[in-house]
Amino acid sequence: MTRILHRKHVLALLILTLAVCLLLLAGADICLAAGKGPKSVPVQITLAEAMMANEDWDEATRRWIEILYYFGPSDQEARAEFEIGAIALRRGRSDLAARQWENTLLRHPDSQWAGRARKMLELLGKEPPETSSASEQPYIAPETPPDQRQSLIAEADIAAGLYTFAIRDYLKIPNLYRDSPRGAEARFRVGTCQALLGRPELAVRQWQRLVEECPECPEARTARAGISAWKAILNAAGMYDALEFGPDVAHDWRPFRSYETEVDQGLSYAEDLFENGIITYALQEYAKILCDIYTPKGAGNPHKPYARYRMGVCAYRLGERDAAARQWRRLLEEHPDSPWAARANSALTAVGTTDPFSSDAGTPAPDLPAELPSPLVQRFHLAHALVDCGLPLVAVKEYLKVMLVLTAGKPNPFQAEACYRLGLCQHLRGRPDLAVAAWRRLVVDYPDSPWAEEARAAITQTEQRESVLSPGLAKSQQPDS
Repeated sequence: MTRILHRKHVLALLILTLAVCLLLLAGADICLAAGKGPKSVPVQITLAEAMMANEDWDEATRRWIEILYYFGPSDQEARAEFEIGAIALRRGRSDLAARQWENTLLRHPDSQWAGRARKMLELLGKEPPETSSASEQPYIAPETPPDQRQSLIAEADIAAGLYTFAIRDYLKIPNLYRDSPRGAEARFRVGTCQALLGRPELAVRQWQRLVEECPECPEARTARAGISAWKAILNAAGMYDALEFGPDVAHDWRPFRSYETEVDQGLSYAEDLFENGIITYALQEYAKILCDIYTPKGAGNPHKPYARYRMGVCAYRLGERDAAARQWRRLLEEHPDSPWAARANSALTAVGTTDPFSSDAGTPAPDLPAELPSPLVQRFHLAHALVDCGLPLVAVKEYLKVMLVLTAGKPNPFQAEACYRLGLCQHLRGRPDLAVAAWRRLVVDYPDSPWAEEARAAITQTEQRESVLSPGLAKSQQPDS
């Protein structure tokens, strides 16, 4: 009997087809990064394209947002607008995609990207907006201060539906830009994002902190109103307990809050993320502290033992108890006389009592070189640490930076290995297709590297494994529908 597809299935198929077409279109406009610096727009576009190819959709969206607001102004605004819409469609948000493409038409009506945006809107059944020849002002100017750029990035995160990323970006303002007049507003908006994520208790906590730290500012008045409103709403709904934080089981932990040095600021930012329940990216920031990414050249870093200990805590909170044990064992080896080594020893005992470790927990986490002389070396080892803590998708971004950004695409001694490990990250994510794509790229781009032979072996093993895993019922064996 002939089956009739429901309209929503037709629409879903159309959207999927459009998404595939958009990715192919994006691939046709690769920007060459040769001769440009790491912070140049062409280099950042190359990174955004690579993130899209590796299907890291949220980070890719944020990278295009940063091309607009952090690395700009540039002549690539129309493309960034279009690509943000393309990824939104791929994420299943045709509403956000349409809004983004309408914006492309209105701001850059004569660009090639406006032509593409018009076509995509028509395919989605949307009426393209009327345009004028009046040129729009750039999103930012060369003199736009860094804290304002950061605030604009966070606002764009919200517009893209990336509330967790917005929290990350807003929290940078009170922690990394201490003199910014936007700090109080950023703290208030963190609370707003927590409410949008369905975590009113964390929203109230942020607003309470704002009231305590800045009682006379206008945002504090709004924060008090927000606290009262949530209490009234949840009380009327019989859900007031949602604002009760319960017993303080972490009563010994007091977040570090100091802003005297860049390392202090980075650590305070990591602690702020942890307080806000953004554990994955708190772990990433602790790892950055450990790898000296916040340490100015020639300066000291007294927080490495604590950062290593907290990486273990975050890994455990994320369900990676073996990874937590590896961090604590490495801390015992590296800093045996530190008070945090004693804490690590106690943590191993306490966690092992309730959550038995596997044999993987017995090997310490990857060690660090005695010297981390450059951002390239720092990021390379940061990526390793993230993989070991069970965060392969977060590590993908760092390996891509090693390959494409830190030397602006020019040869460096870590690129081939980073490409191989990029494939391993995709393997750990359960994406053999993307893993093989990375390894094939390695064989083509670095054929004389010893890692090329490793990649060939990995491709063969993956293909053999997938040929065993992939068979299903033959069509003749399937039940009649």
